[in-house]
Amino acid sequence: MRQDTGEQFNKHNFAQALKYWRNYHGMSQLELVEALSLSHRAFQGINQPMLSKWEHGNGQPSLMRRIGVAALFSQNYQYQADEQRIIQGVDKYDDFFTGHDSIYPYRIDAFKHYRWEELPSDYQEQITQAHNLYRHLALPALIECLRIDEISVALAMHNQTIVGHAILGKNKSGQECLLSYLAIDKPSYQEVHQYICQLFKGKTILVSAYLPLAKTMLEDIYVPIKYHHGDITVYECNLDTLNSNPFFEQLFADARTVSLLSHHQKVQRDKRTVVQNDISYIA
Repeated sequence: MRQDTGEQFNKHNFAQALKYWRNYHGMSQLELVEALSLSHRAFQGINQPMLSKWEHGNGQPSLMRRIGVAALFSQNYQYQADEQRIIQGVDKYDDFFTGHDSIYPYRIDAFKHYRWEELPSDYQEQITQAHNLYRHLALPALIECLRIDEISVALAMHNQTIVGHAILGKNKSGQECLLSYLAIDKPSYQEVHQYICQLFKGKTILVSAYLPLAKTMLEDIYVPIKYHHGDITVYECNLDTLNSNPFFEQLFADARTVSLLSHHQKVQRDKRTVVQNDISYIA
């Protein structure tokens, strides 16, 4: 994340930092309100008078929104001790990179594309096992869900060793789909992620989500739902639209924390709904 010299975003300096970075980017209060509300669901319902109060220190937005404002401006948010405890509490929802840290760095030096049937059987087995292990959803089930007709694979290579992959496909209507992608560690994963964004630049593709957090992350940045298939939700993504969203651009930085806090709110709302329904049933 880019960090310029200037006002730092934190709990006690939020008002000054907000005004400083808004002016730095030449944005009016109304323009900033629109940018925030159109980029992330966490900012639904904000308006110019509310933003003006934040800038004057008359009330303060939630931690989720404070981090989100910093993320919009590509600035780091400096956590206080009490805020750090909150973040540690919501980290439990994100086990995506658990087990993805390798002792030695493996730099990706090439991407190679193959049709699935062209892959050696041991490569097919490795990719299938990796997908099934880390995606919590068997590859055949995903192929059925997305109605895949053709499959290809982009292999991220270090010398002659696979260190990541992306499973691509076309459905029976000819629309391109991203089934999944993985890598040996977080830096390599981010590189595969960026490669996919470039690969599908200017295109509209189908992606799917099975885990609740993944669904929250996509829906928070307004990725439209195409259809549901059991517990799987299929989304239709325009990559140019996604890449222009600062919260997608910073998916591996503070924007991810915003999604964790947003997901925590959703979990708590669902729990309250269950309790209220139970009380109503007893009554």
